[in-house]
Amino acid sequence: MTKSIIWRACLALMAITAFGQSVDEFDSWMRTIDETNQSVQRNIAAKDSAAAAADAKTLDETFQMVENFWKKRGNAPDAVELSQKARQQAAAAAKAIAAKDFDSASAQSIQIAETCTACHRLYRPL
Repeated sequence: MTKSIIWRACLALMAITAFGQSVDEFDSWMRTIDETNQSVQRNIAAKDSAAAAADAKTLDETFQMVENFWKKRGNAPDAVELSQKARQQAAAAAKAIAAKDFDSASAQSIQIAETCTACHRLYRPL
């Protein structure tokens, strides 16, 4: 009986530790998204296609990690949906950047920020 209790406690501790690491990673992704969306907006304004495209790619990849985080965590369908929406906006920004349609790319980057705000209203603090 005692071994069973110790084993369960160890499992619970590992789960808490793993979730804590995920939360730390999540916080890092949020900082990356914030900094990168500001950067993409500056690069779009400067009409620096290469830098803006790299930022859009980083946003897409980071939102994928955020989406996976919320799927794994469960019980947060709005967060999953908003992550997917932000990825679509990042992809649309990348497409506009490639076409040198900087007005459209700028609009998409602003929509990304609005999508972030919508998610933060529901799920912040974590």
